[in-house]
Amino acid sequence: MRRVSPRVLCATDLRTRSARAVSRADAIARGLGAQLLLLHVVDAAGSARASGDRGARARFVLDVRARKLARAGNGAQISVRTGRPHQTIADAAIKWDADLIVLGPYRRRFGDSFRGTTAERVIRIADRPVLVVNRDSAGPYEHVLLAADLSRMSIGVARVTKELGLLESGQASVVHALQHTRGAMPYLAGARESEAGKSRPSLRELAHDEIDTLLARAGLNAARVSVFSQENAPFRAIEQVASRLGSDLVVVGTSRFPLFKRVFIGSVSNEVLRGIKHDVLIISPVAARRAHRRSWVASRRFAQSA
Repeated sequence: MRRVSPRVLCATDLRTRSARAVSRADAIARGLGAQLLLLHVVDAAGSARASGDRGARARFVLDVRARKLARAGNGAQISVRTGRPHQTIADAAIKWDADLIVLGPYRRRFGDSFRGTTAERVIRIADRPVLVVNRDSAGPYEHVLLAADLSRMSIGVARVTKELGLLESGQASVVHALQHTRGAMPYLAGARESEAGKSRPSLRELAHDEIDTLLARAGLNAARVSVFSQENAPFRAIEQVASRLGSDLVVVGTSRFPLFKRVFIGSVSNEVLRGIKHDVLIISPVAARRAHRRSWVASRRFAQSA
């Protein structure tokens, strides 16, 4: 039987700028009435004594932070583990059955474009939504930008974002790259450039209609969501609209085959995580399917009780 209380796991490296992730995780946990776990991973490199000393210092710091949160009205559990950061965070999230993983700001590392960022490597193993916090504010998000590609995955992305309480305040918008719409319409593949140019207004209308349907299936009021269809590659479309609107949260889905896609095609989520300074929520196909099942079960229970 599924537990009632949601769970938010925040992994912190204890650096000053990681404090914003703790603040955001605490705010989300309070909004959801969720349990909060603060996790620190000690690098296994070095002697056992050195690792033990680092672990003891980490427990002291986390304990101080947990007490401050408790005084503010929401306590937190703490955990210190030793191992490779992305693997250890993912393992802890799976064992604790976290509904959301919160990480601090992206730090550039050699090979991230190939292996993926820490957030991508965590989500690849844990299949939980991962929020990367790049900004200081822990207040409610005022403008959330959802990236949509007209697939069923987009329904799950919107549904998970809603379930996490991230669409409760402010304005929600959707950005869509029109090249995805053209790719979904094979009859345009052989059209001359001039003919394709004439068809663009209809493609934009088609995309808007499809996105309205996806939003409705996700339980959102499409009339209250602004839709932006851009003549650009997905990352550039997201970047341009997020900058124009001043979005404080950008939400993207990941591929079923993230490593293959990143090497041979290019990963939108990887580009967003490495290139955008807004907070970023990434959602895997498995997390999206879980949200769909929960919605289906809830609708069935409602129908049976009616």
